[in-house]
Amino acid sequence: MEEKGSTEAVRLFEEKMAQGKYTEAAKIREDYSIPADMLQGSVEKEYHRLLKLGEPSIAADLAKDYALPDDLARAAATKSFRRKVDHEHYKAAAEYAKKFDLPPEMTREAAVQAYNKSMDYGLAKNAAEIAVQFDLPDDMRIAAAEKAFFAHMDSGLYRKAQKIAEKYDLSEDLLREAATKAKGRS
Repeated sequence: MEEKGSTEAVRLFEEKMAQGKYTEAAKIREDYSIPADMLQGSVEKEYHRLLKLGEPSIAADLAKDYALPDDLARAAATKSFRRKVDHEHYKAAAEYAKKFDLPPEMTREAAVQAYNKSMDYGLAKNAAEIAVQFDLPDDMRIAAAEKAFFAHMDSGLYRKAQKIAEKYDLSEDLLREAATKAKGRS
């Protein structure tokens, strides 16, 4: 009887997987404690279908969630990464590269592009965050943080400038300047 229930659970799983109902398929897997090796074929089939449909992100997630061979997950993740870069979604690409443990140079490439794009658009504080999040060189973090700091100082937002100086470890002189001006406003 247990064998029949297990076979039925696998059939249900395969059906949901083929319909693209991944959450429902995962629930069936969990509810029936279906071993991963029994699902490998249907998951891999869906993985390849998704790639043909141009959905490498979903394929990579499936590969990771169902422990498909690392080369399959990495191949789909790389395609998705390249698509994100091509569409100038650099920060998302860098986060994605980190999530799927793609080569560090890919993460760095996207992070630097995200940083530069933020700086070009005058989003210096965002660029400083990116520099910290992706361990970019200190000079990049400091350049972005100083630009954000001075923009806040020029706008009379001294406390915010002070917080930026503290958060991004700017020079004591800048921190003191912001703190002095912030006290003068109180």
